[in-house]
Amino acid sequence: MAKEEVKEVAPDITCQEVAQWASAYLEEHVGDERKHQITVHLAICAGCETYMKQIAIVRDTVGLLPKWDEQPSDAHRLRQAFVAWVHRSPSGK
Repeated sequence: MAKEEVKEVAPDITCQEVAQWASAYLEEHVGDERKHQITVHLAICAGCETYMKQIAIVRDTVGLLPKWDEQPSDAHRLRQAFVAWVHRSPSGK
C-alpha cells in the first residue's frame, strides 16, 4: 500500500498573534501558512474579524488623505526662523 501524503493542519493562532499580524496580513506580506492560520482564525473568531475590518477601514481611510509634500522653501524658512529665535534667546548668545 502506498504511503499517502498527509498535510498537517496549521497550529492554532491566538487573538494576540492575529492583532500583531493584522497589517502584514492586509498588505499580503505574510507567507501561505501564516495566511491560512489567520484566515481560519478569522472565520471562527468574530472579535478578530471585527478588529481586522476596523484596521482595514483605518488603513483605507488614511490612504485617502492628501499627501503632505514638504516644499524646500518651507524647510528653509523654518530653519531661518529657528536660527533667528536661537540668536534672540538668552542662551543662544
